[in-house]
Amino acid sequence: MINKLFRISLIFIFLINIFSCDKDEDNTNNTPNNPQEILGCTNQDALNYNSEATVDDGSCIILGCTDESATNYNPEATDDDNSCEYSIAYILNGTWNIALLDYETEIDLSAFSELAGGLPLGNEEISGQAQDAGIWILNSENYTYTSELDFATEEFTLATFIPIPSIPFNYSNSGTWELTNNENDLILTDESTGQISEYEIISIAENSAFVVGTVQASQDIMGFNFDLELDVQMQLIKQQD
Repeated sequence: MINKLFRISLIFIFLINIFSCDKDEDNTNNTPNNPQEILGCTNQDALNYNSEATVDDGSCIILGCTDESATNYNPEATDDDNSCEYSIAYILNGTWNIALLDYETEIDLSAFSELAGGLPLGNEEISGQAQDAGIWILNSENYTYTSELDFATEEFTLATFIPIPSIPFNYSNSGTWELTNNENDLILTDESTGQISEYEIISIAENSAFVVGTVQASQDIMGFNFDLELDVQMQLIKQQD
């Protein structure tokens, strides 16, 4: 009887030890060695920043300018917010139509005295307006340009009573250009003659610009060659690619 009770006691102790070991093992497995990872956006500048995230999962949303050509390009931006800003030189690059031209100049008409019946002619002011008056092509990579003025003057009266018909005006040149005065002034230098034409940029946007300035040009009028200085105001419209 005693032996039987002894054997039962040993079995009971053995079972208790097994149960205790299993419980200790479970407790060991349930105790984390490392905190649980929380995926999310860890960039504090992002719209969806998660202060509890421990591992960045690449989901951050950062608004900004994503165009590398812009002066305010943000390499961390994931979504463009239309805030990009560009230099004047970058905007000028391309082909521009001279949609509207206001011009004014003085011409020494003394050469026409004989044609006017011997009247003593002198300087005469010519002014007017023309549409689709030419083209500008500006390259901002090597700062070269091609310019063509192509329009006809309005009719005017010579010596107060001699009507002069519309005069075709066509002048083209090419050369180099630069911006001065904090990108407010545009300087064109003719590569053939060295003549300089200066313009003030009054306003400029992505596809339009308004400039005023002086054009140095040579023009044949009724068989006589004139070196002219035209004061101009030009509305430019950029051609779309």
